[in-house]
Amino acid sequence: MAHIYTSTQAFWETPELVAMCFESVDKRSLSSCARISKRLSEIALDALYRDGPGYVKILKLLCSMNENESGSLHFSVDLTPDHWDRFRRYSSRIYSLTVHHARDPFRTVLNEALVELLTTLPQGEVLLPSLTRLNWEDGKAATNPFATLLFHDKLQEVNLTVAEWDTTILLQHLARRSPNIITLRLKTREIEESDEFNVEEVQEITAKVVPAFSSLRSLGLPPDLASMDVIRALSQHPNLVRLWVANFAIKGTQVDESDFKGGPSESFSNLRELSLGSTNLIGLSSTFLSGTMIGIVSLHVDIIEEDHIPEFLKLVSTSYPNLRDFGMMFVYWRLLGPQSWFEKPLTMGVLKPLLSMRRLESLVLEHPMPPDISDEELGEFSLCFPELKHLELCVQARGSFEGVVPTLSCLLLFAQNCRKLISIGIYMDATISPPIIKPDQKVFAPSLRDIHAFCSKIRQYHPVADFLAGILPPEAKLTLIRGPARLVPVMGKMTDYFGSVGLDDRLDETSRKCRNRWQEASRLLADLFRVRQLLASERKRNEEVWNSGGSML
Repeated sequence: MAHIYTSTQAFWETPELVAMCFESVDKRSLSSCARISKRLSEIALDALYRDGPGYVKILKLLCSMNENESGSLHFSVDLTPDHWDRFRRYSSRIYSLTVHHARDPFRTVLNEALVELLTTLPQGEVLLPSLTRLNWEDGKAATNPFATLLFHDKLQEVNLTVAEWDTTILLQHLARRSPNIITLRLKTREIEESDEFNVEEVQEITAKVVPAFSSLRSLGLPPDLASMDVIRALSQHPNLVRLWVANFAIKGTQVDESDFKGGPSESFSNLRELSLGSTNLIGLSSTFLSGTMIGIVSLHVDIIEEDHIPEFLKLVSTSYPNLRDFGMMFVYWRLLGPQSWFEKPLTMGVLKPLLSMRRLESLVLEHPMPPDISDEELGEFSLCFPELKHLELCVQARGSFEGVVPTLSCLLLFAQNCRKLISIGIYMDATISPPIIKPDQKVFAPSLRDIHAFCSKIRQYHPVADFLAGILPPEAKLTLIRGPARLVPVMGKMTDYFGSVGLDDRLDETSRKCRNRWQEASRLLADLFRVRQLLASERKRNEEVWNSGGSML
């Protein structure tokens, strides 16, 4: 009888399909599969060790380790060539590694063990030859011997969080050993012994080192390292697409190169995303680089001083003609009170230079104070941005303000004039009763998914939820955010800077009450989902009847 070749057999004999399946299998099951057959063992081991198990666990794959009386780790026996031969069965499979000082006891490894590791490592080999992605987080000094062991020329993505003292030595080793890096993010931590940390010296070394990374496409550096010399050195990188030298940046921007109106300049020829402090942005205007930024489509500015705002907004409107995404936010928000250092709110007079940038799709204008802008002014504002998809205007502001503040009515103007909106957030005085929604009122387009709020003034949440139910698509949500939704920190998480929405940290009693009422409004709006669906269906029918009547006429 002829053997029937089943689809199940075909699956197990196709390594690519098995590998795809193993990507979703837990580690215990993968360990079991590794003992079934040689073919499955190879695929299972690839899946098990693709993401490295941790620094110390990797060393224990080389040789078992013992702990002495002080808690320090050392190899249990002398390392031999046989150890390295066995180690290669695992080390060559590791493509990604994340090391965090709180979860990985690598600091307890004795120096003698590191010396033995280096002296017995086979000539011409590296510890993890297939490693392409490294995330390293350690804020203590003298971490560099552990990290540099992992540097080699196949590394493509490196994220480092290190002590200030280790910055220059790590950058120099990285430039020498891993010149082919495509993505590099660096964050520094202050330590108690770093009082004499020389920022100028670090900037000078950084400017000398960065040209070595010839393949670099994305770079994130601490603001302190971003001197004008560093920026000049980076301007000659032909592959650099993203440069983040600030605390925050705008989320990834999709660039259509066919629509790009580039210029002949060789400096920053491919740079599309830029994030920097207002001091550096203004400083660039007086250099030869001021005319090389026309390719930028995404720009975020950390506001260093309040007086910088009018000046750099004028620069942005004249020097960045291809801009699609723009954001600005006070850099020291986390360290100071919500209104510290600021005396003047945003006004339409200050924002006026932006009105000429009709191609903007994303606009984040964060300020600690509520905006001194009327609904009528916001109506004129909305007419200037027909392509707008995301808007955040002082969503994080809190506190009282005696001037004119937007109300819920301003949302109707954006619903009418910005038909591509996906998200919108504006500091509004919701204590003022919203208008009654008329049957022919233009409401938000179906593309809208989120309306953002935090601590805007609000007294009764029921009328607010009812008003929003009448103008939002059924699927749209009222979402509370603490920290701009369209921004990301260059390193770390947004909650590291702002905390979570539910925390009362740095909120006065009035702000807490307002936040809680917005949360209630959000819940009520969600409960009205079925009603909102019916409203949307009725509105659609009315539009169809109106359109058919118009066509008959």
